[in-house]
Amino acid sequence: MDSCEKLSEYNMDMKQITNRIDFFDIEKFNETPGPFCMSFGFDIQKIICSIEKVGLINIPYIKINENGYFDIVTGYRRIMALKTLKWESVPCIELTNSGLSDSDLLIFNLSDNLCTRRFNNIEKGMIINNLLLFFSIDEIYMHYMELLNITSSREIDILLKINRLSNTEKNIILTEAIPNKTIEYLLDLKESSRRMVLKWISDLKLNINQQIIFIEYINDISIKEEKDIPELLNEEIYLELIMEKKQSIPQKAKKFIDFLKARRLPILTKNEKAFHRQIAKLSLPKNVKIKHPPYFEGPDYLLEINFTDGMNLKKTISALEQIKGLATISDPWKEK
Repeated sequence: MDSCEKLSEYNMDMKQITNRIDFFDIEKFNETPGPFCMSFGFDIQKIICSIEKVGLINIPYIKINENGYFDIVTGYRRIMALKTLKWESVPCIELTNSGLSDSDLLIFNLSDNLCTRRFNNIEKGMIINNLLLFFSIDEIYMHYMELLNITSSREIDILLKINRLSNTEKNIILTEAIPNKTIEYLLDLKESSRRMVLKWISDLKLNINQQIIFIEYINDISIKEEKDIPELLNEEIYLELIMEKKQSIPQKAKKFIDFLKARRLPILTKNEKAFHRQIAKLSLPKNVKIKHPPYFEGPDYLLEINFTDGMNLKKTISALEQIKGLATISDPWKEK
C-alpha cells in the first residue's frame, strides 16, 4: 500500500473547495515557512527552470491569515521560485472560507506531498512539530509514523530536536547527509559547540565513524582540560591543518582524528607508536600483518596472512620462520 492509499482513511470534507483561481499580490506571501509548510533544503533552481519552460502548472492553495497576509497551504517551493522570478502576482485557490480546519489543511498539504516525493529528516521534524499542534503523540505514533517512514518513537524525539536547531545547522545536516546516530551525539552539546563541530564535519567531510570518534574525543578533551570546544578547535594546530594545501581532504581528516586521539589518549597513542616500531623492524612480507588487540586490553595479538593458494601460503610461512625478530614481539610498554 503506497502513501496515497494509506491516507485515504483520513477523509475530510472537501465540498467547500472551489476551483476558482484568483491572483494575489506576491509581496503578501511570507518567505518564512508558515504553519502548513513542510519543505526544507530544496533546489529552487530546478523549479525556476520548470516554470520558465512551461509556466506554473500546479496552482498553489492558500489561506488568508488574521493579519491579512497569506499562509501557503500547498506550493511553498513554487511561490518562492516565483518570487525569485519577480512575478508580481500569483494565481492561487483560496481556502479561507472552505470550511476546512487548520488540521485539515495540514493533512491536505501532507497528502499533496506524500504522493509526489520523499521527505528529508529536516522536513519530517517540521511535519511532526506541526502535527503536534492538532494531534496527540499517540495519534502520531498510530497514524503518521508509517506514512513518514519513521521507525520508532526515539526517532520522533530526534526529529523534534532537529526541528529546534538553527537553519545553518539544519543545512549542514542535510548537505552532509549526517545520520541520526551522529545527530544524537550532537544534540548533547551546547549550541556554540555543536555549530563548531558541524563546521569541522562539513569542512573535512568526515565519514560516519570519524564523526562519532571526533565528537567523543573533543567532548572528552573539553571536560578533561576544562576548555570550551570552540576554544579547542580554534587552536593553531587545527587551524593550520585545515589551511594545509598539500594534503587532500581525506588525508586532513585522518590527521585531524590522529591529533585528537593523541591528545585524548596519550598513553594509548604512545603504545601504538612503539608497537608499530617493533613491527616495522621485522620487515614482514607484504601480505602479512600483525595487529594488536583494541586499546591493548586483551592478551592476544593477531597474525593476518593474505594468500592466493596453498603454495603461496607455504612460501609465506617459510619466510616468517626465517625472521629472527618475531620472538622479540611483546607488549609495547616493555620496549627497551
